[in-house]
Amino acid sequence: FDLGLLRIMLQHEINGAEDESEFDYDDGGPKGPSRWGELKEEWRACKTGEMQSPIDVSSRTVDVIPNFAGLTRNYKPSNATIVNRGHDISLKWVGDAGSVRINGTDYDLQQCHWHSPSEHTPATVSRRQIDLLGEAVDD
Repeated sequence: FDLGLLRIMLQHEINGAEDESEFDYDDGGPKGPSRWGELKEEWRACKTGEMQSPIDVSSRTVDVIPNFAGLTRNYKPSNATIVNRGHDISLKWVGDAGSVRINGTDYDLQQCHWHSPSEHTPATVSRRQIDLLGEAVDD
């Protein structure tokens, strides 16, 4: 891990977080996860969808495929901006950071972010909360 990157992350933490007041992670609150699907029309899948996170990954039902031929990573070095968004630390690439190909479809890497602890309740592996959750966002 690069100490310069850590210093930037800590400095940004001291300087404050990006305001994301459209939603929050208070499960019982009016803008919490159980209400996300009602906050904006484009978020309605958060209420009615069946294939979005959080997903409990059960070690009893997961098949590990060590050499999955349908997945090809084509990521490459690119400049990026790091942002403390309050609920996570986000790394957003500037320009072409590459892509991942899944079953013949390319998805361009847009950003990744980390939550500590995981923000989902539960964001779990076999019902144990994850201390650090990293997510890559490809579009």
